[in-house]
Amino acid sequence: MALPPAGVVLAAGASNRLGQPKALVRVGGATLVARAVDQLTALGCSPVYVVTRSALMVDVLLEAGRATVLVNSDPDAGRTGSLQLALKALYAERGRWPSHVVMAPVDRPGWRLDTVEPLLARSGCSAPAFGGRRGHPVTLDGEAMSTVLGVSPSASLRDAVSFEAVAAHGPWLGLNIDTPEALSHLLENEAALTAYWAEGEGI
Repeated sequence: MALPPAGVVLAAGASNRLGQPKALVRVGGATLVARAVDQLTALGCSPVYVVTRSALMVDVLLEAGRATVLVNSDPDAGRTGSLQLALKALYAERGRWPSHVVMAPVDRPGWRLDTVEPLLARSGCSAPAFGGRRGHPVTLDGEAMSTVLGVSPSASLRDAVSFEAVAAHGPWLGLNIDTPEALSHLLENEAALTAYWAEGEGI
């Protein structure tokens, strides 16, 4: 019997440039980490993991709902190390790979279900593309999951895995909450972004 896709939220960054934890930024009444978990769950992902750093563990636990929260002891080594931590936990829990893992960086919130659904309908590794721009979340297949576990935690994921661009709905794919200016832009456009999210949920 095929396993459902699993979800991974990457939320272990130091947020030095932003000046506050990205995972705990509130948009539309919810933190970015809570929204990412909710969306992955709505996609049918099970289990869902959130990887964070020790300083944020309690706050993220309070926001992560039913997701499993993992602590990366060396988060500054890079995002690949956080993904590896989640993949190890996934294999230990399930004993085999699902068809896909959906990896969602918490600081890239400009997606909704119809951004990712076309990726899950395909085999292989995919990234959503809209208007010539690629974005997140991305999907990894079983072969890629094994490959990721074999590279350095500091390795670039793009160097380890080739992602096929798949046309998807994503006018907000370029949203990247990594600087105070980017956060200001997000908050100035909060109403438009939350309306876009709500439209995708049929609200």
